[in-house]
Amino acid sequence: MTDTTDIMTVIVNNRTLTSYVTAETMTDLMDITGSFRIDYSDQGRLAPIEGLMPEWGPIRENDPVTILINGHPVMLGWVDEVDGEIDGNMARCEIMGRDVTGDLVDCSANAMGPYEYRGLGLLEIVTRLCAPFGITVTQDTDLGAPFGVVAVDPAEPVMATIEKLSRQRGVLVTSNGIGGLVLTQAGRSRAVDSIQLPGNCLGTRFQLSSRERYSDVYVKGQFKSLLRPAKATLDSSVEPLAELPPQQASAPTPAQNEAASIIRWGHAYDPSVGRYRPRVWLAATQSGGSAETQAAPNPPLDSSVEPLAAVSAGGAVARQHQARRRIVRRKAQKARTDSSPWTLQDQAMWRMRSGLALSTRREYAMPGLTQSDGTPWRGNTIVWVNDGYGAVCADRLIGGVGFMCGQDGVRTRLSTVDPLSYDLQGDEDGSHMGRKHAAHLSTWSGSAGKRS
Repeated sequence: MTDTTDIMTVIVNNRTLTSYVTAETMTDLMDITGSFRIDYSDQGRLAPIEGLMPEWGPIRENDPVTILINGHPVMLGWVDEVDGEIDGNMARCEIMGRDVTGDLVDCSANAMGPYEYRGLGLLEIVTRLCAPFGITVTQDTDLGAPFGVVAVDPAEPVMATIEKLSRQRGVLVTSNGIGGLVLTQAGRSRAVDSIQLPGNCLGTRFQLSSRERYSDVYVKGQFKSLLRPAKATLDSSVEPLAELPPQQASAPTPAQNEAASIIRWGHAYDPSVGRYRPRVWLAATQSGGSAETQAAPNPPLDSSVEPLAAVSAGGAVARQHQARRRIVRRKAQKARTDSSPWTLQDQAMWRMRSGLALSTRREYAMPGLTQSDGTPWRGNTIVWVNDGYGAVCADRLIGGVGFMCGQDGVRTRLSTVDPLSYDLQGDEDGSHMGRKHAAHLSTWSGSAGKRS
C-alpha cells in the first residue's frame, strides 16, 4: 500500500484511510453507476484503549468518499452501508457504497413535477432530471432530434427514465465516476496497452451463456396517432361524400393512419443462436412519437416468423422451430442518417446486443492499477486482446473496470465484451479503430454473412 508507482488513496469524510485490508472499486457499462467496497479485519482484536478506536469506527452511512489512483480521481461517492461484526477475538467491518450517480438509480425524478416535457432534446431533458442531484451531464456524440412529448412517471427512478429515452436515440449512458453522466457511443477511444495471455495478464475468467440470447427479439408498442387531420372528418354541418375526390383517392384512410401508430413492432434476428428462442419486449415509452416514426414502415417478416393467423397453426409452428433452416444471408443494415427516425427496430437491436454483452464476458486480471503511461484503465475503451487460451485475437470493448488494493498487492480486473454489444446505432454506423465488425448479429434487413 506504500508502492510509489501504483497508489490507491481512499478518503472518507476528509480522512485518508491507511489500515484497511482490501479496497476495491468497480465500474461497468451494464450498471452505469460505479461501486466500491472497503474491508477491515482484525484477528486477535485489541479492545479500544484510552478512547482510541479502530479506523472504521467513525465511518457512517452517507459519508462522502473520494478514491484516487496515482492522484487521478476515479470515484466520488457516498457510503451506502457499514456492515460490522465483533466477537471475542475478531473484529470485522465492510464499507460499501456507490458513486454519486447511484442516487439516480434509487430516487424518483421530479417528485413534485413537471411530469411532461415538450420539444426538448435528450441532453436538456437529462440535464433537468439530474440537476437537483448536483450531477453534471455532457455529450460527445450526436443525440438526434428533439422529442415531441416525454412523459415522466412520478414513481419511476431517474435512471430508468434516462435509460429508456437514451435507448430511443441509440445513445449509451455512462458514469464518469466523479460526479457526471456522459451521453456517448461505445468504444470511441482506445486503451494505451493491450492484453496478452500468456504475457502481461495474470489470469482470466470467462462466462459464456445462452440464457440471455434469443433468436428473435421483438419490441412492440403503440402511441397516440400524429397523423390524424387537424379537424374531424365529419361535423354537424357537413354530409359524408359518396366517394373521395380524385386527388385524395390514394391518400391514407383514417383507419390506415390509426393502424400506423397502434400496430408497431421492431424485429432483430440473431442467427448464431441456432434454435428458435423468441422474446417479446414492450416499449417503455411511446417510441419517440413523431410523425416520421409513425410513417416509417414496420420491418417485414419472413414466413418463419409471420403471424400464426396467416397460416395454419401447425404449419407455422413447424416452420418456426426449424431454426437452422432459416435464411441467414441478408443485406447489411443501412447506416443511420440524420433523417432516419428512431423506431422500435432500434430498440429491438439494443435488446439483442445487450444479450450479447451478458453472454460473452471475459475478465482479465492485470498487474498494477495503471497502464504504461501512468493513467488508470478506463471503461468504454477498445483494447487489443491476444488470449491464447480462449482463442481470442481481436479488439474487445472494456465494459467493466475493477481496481483492487490489499495485502496481496494491487491489480486491475478488466471485463471485456464483444465490441458490438453496446453499439446501439446499427451494423454499419461508423468504424471503431481496428475493429472488425462481427457477422453474427443482424436484423431482418441485416446481414449474417461474413464481412469486415
